[in-house]
Amino acid sequence: MTLDGLWKTLSILALISGTAFAGPTLEFHADADGFAGGPVRFTVEGDLAKADVLALTDDNGRTVGYAQKDGDEFVALAPSLKRNETVSYALSVAKDAPNRVELTQNDDHTIDVTIDGTLFTSYHYAPDLRKPFLYPVLLEGKYRMTRGYPMEDFEGEPKDHIHHKSWWVAYGEVNGSDFWGESDKSNATQRTDEIAEVISGPVFGRLHAKNSWVGDEKKEVSEERVYTFYAGEGPDRLTDMKVTFTATDGDAVFHDTKEGGICSFRLNPKIDEKHGNGKMTNSEGQSTAAECWGKPAKWNDYSGTLDGQNLGVAVFDNPDNLRYPTRWHIRDYGLYGANCFGLSYFTEDEEKKLNGEYTIKDG
Repeated sequence: MTLDGLWKTLSILALISGTAFAGPTLEFHADADGFAGGPVRFTVEGDLAKADVLALTDDNGRTVGYAQKDGDEFVALAPSLKRNETVSYALSVAKDAPNRVELTQNDDHTIDVTIDGTLFTSYHYAPDLRKPFLYPVLLEGKYRMTRGYPMEDFEGEPKDHIHHKSWWVAYGEVNGSDFWGESDKSNATQRTDEIAEVISGPVFGRLHAKNSWVGDEKKEVSEERVYTFYAGEGPDRLTDMKVTFTATDGDAVFHDTKEGGICSFRLNPKIDEKHGNGKMTNSEGQSTAAECWGKPAKWNDYSGTLDGQNLGVAVFDNPDNLRYPTRWHIRDYGLYGANCFGLSYFTEDEEKKLNGEYTIKDG
């Protein structure tokens, strides 16, 4: 049996038989930093491997969670653990596992994502949109983490940058076409060709969209977007986002510009630095949007107090990504995007100015 913990502070010690439990056992151990809880992947053999969902049972015989099949692996939510704490669970085939994460595809070209019965977000992909986006983004079903404009009008919210749509994917210059802005000078559009997968489950739900980035004259690049939405402990929400570009109609050149974010947010102004009480920090110890702008960082966090609650949005770059750790296009008014291509802008005050242009070859 093999297994893989996704967080360095957590070890999966063993999948073993012949313990106090009658069958295979899944055991987690936190290091001296403790563990905040999160998804882990593992594989099993025999009859368990044939199941779609496994139950995790404690030593009192109580089902405390589930492991959901994802390809050849299972995904479970490890609990939060104190420093050096170890917990063990018996594994068995689950008979009735409730879907904590539900994705519902609607007739109006939206897909609702609810977690434990409460709306988290909705994916919008109507054909008249210039690009798909996720809106609203809610914690506990009531705390709006992103700006309402231009989807909704809330009193006091700034109405600048109509192309900043909550949580989205975009880039400002692909083969000369602008997929970031939405001005009348360009018709560049991200067209949804297919919703390839919509999955609900007890541990995670998944949305897989296949898109074409169509410029002013032709299709420039194909893109696949996969969101995996996890259930979890408490009000926190964890989403894994994977974006894959493929050049199918000639080379796709991502030119060097600051105007872009493969993962982009426009936050609720109540938690930005200009209009609210928020603050940007990153993995390198830098703080404020100005200081973090254009800097390479493994993660960035934009947090503040919203309706009396300390809330924020953190984005982590994957070590397997191009030019990890990525640079970030960040503004004090709540814009927040991962951009690994705009190096000439981000390094213009450094000793050697870089060119971030990148070409994906046809095929």
